[in-house]
Amino acid sequence: MSIKFSGRKSELRFLEEEYKKEGFSFIPIYGRRRVGKTELIKQFIKNKKAIYYLADKSNENIQIESLKNIVSESLDDYFIKDIVFNDFEALFRYIYEKIKKSKDKLVIVIDEFPYLIDVNNSIPYIFQRIVDLYLSETNAFLILCGSSVSMIERHVLSYKAPLYG
Repeated sequence: MSIKFSGRKSELRFLEEEYKKEGFSFIPIYGRRRVGKTELIKQFIKNKKAIYYLADKSNENIQIESLKNIVSESLDDYFIKDIVFNDFEALFRYIYEKIKKSKDKLVIVIDEFPYLIDVNNSIPYIFQRIVDLYLSETNAFLILCGSSVSMIERHVLSYKAPLYG
């Protein structure tokens, strides 16, 4: 059964405008559960080079392994499957090396980002390093999505948050 996607034209237009900009972009998407955030993102990334990862509450090593497998499929890079990454930064450093010279925009989506924070409360600081050291030098488009409004506001949008700005 196929679900028809309707509405969200202004949000899709905004994402497309950001996508067309040169260089790195970062967009947080957040709101209550079951309002269509994930479907909006899936519609947006259709026909685009994208890595879409849906986080969960499993331990960090399992999540790194899951994301690594998605990166392998998304980038058609089966060499990565033989590499063991001990942390998210090492995995994103690998992604950086793969995309740093590419003119093509790569969309990287971490859906349910607050689940990663539940597993490791240092995640916002780790992603700050990932953005500052790697992604900011690329043509990547990072989307962090979450249903925990208070957690996104506290760890991503707040002036004191590591990913602020």
